[in-house]
Amino acid sequence: MCKRFLRGLLIKLPIVLLAIGLFSCGSTRQLKYFQDLPDTTKLAILKVTNFTVPVIHPDQVLSVNIYTIDLTATASVNAVNSAVVSSQGAVSGFDASGYLVDREGNIELPELGKIKVENLNVEQAQAVIRERAAVYFNNPIVIVKNKSFKISFIGEFQKTGTFIVPSEKFTILDALSFSGGITDFGQRNDVLLLRQNSDNNTLSSIRIDLKNSSVLKGPYYYLQNNDVLVANPTRSKGISTDQTFNRYLTLYSLIGSIMTTLLVLIKR
Repeated sequence: MCKRFLRGLLIKLPIVLLAIGLFSCGSTRQLKYFQDLPDTTKLAILKVTNFTVPVIHPDQVLSVNIYTIDLTATASVNAVNSAVVSSQGAVSGFDASGYLVDREGNIELPELGKIKVENLNVEQAQAVIRERAAVYFNNPIVIVKNKSFKISFIGEFQKTGTFIVPSEKFTILDALSFSGGITDFGQRNDVLLLRQNSDNNTLSSIRIDLKNSSVLKGPYYYLQNNDVLVANPTRSKGISTDQTFNRYLTLYSLIGSIMTTLLVLIKR
């Protein structure tokens, strides 16, 4: 009777283990982005949302270069080698040289003095600085760049941290490429976006579904300065790191070894 019971149990054991294995293996479809797009080789035209040019705010760092026929005339403006004091000093890729926008929204340039740039975009700031520079220099050419446009990645991204990005026209697709994408343990349909409001005292939050292409034409396709992206983990990540689960897995392995031993004894 005991041998018959053990034989039946040993026959069922491989079936149970196979079922557990199939259950634990996830579908690769869950790892795909924009799953609603047609699976075809034909060219599909996707409309994206309009881009709004960002404006300059206090505590940002600007690169300002002024060029004239006499290069020595503007050397004091262009040779900014001293580090500025900014809350972004620990950010990856941050270059501390440049002109810090103060709390009043001004930058102070050698010879030109203080110039208001807050709430102007880069092109508008160039025009304002060029107008001031024309008083001191002959036909100046002004180039302004925002050196502190930063995005943060938290959670299940291949690369996490806060980074200075090379362009103010930075999309959610650029963010995926820059961060290396979401890991296999990240939820693609539950990415949290935290955005600083204009009052600088509050944040707005929105959950983005990267399995659906609607994000491409939504208001969060283009990211803004100081945006934070949080990729939440899947349940499988919790299971894989759960100590209780690992203990049970060890126990099941031990039971399997015992069952194998019993099988050998039954056959004798």
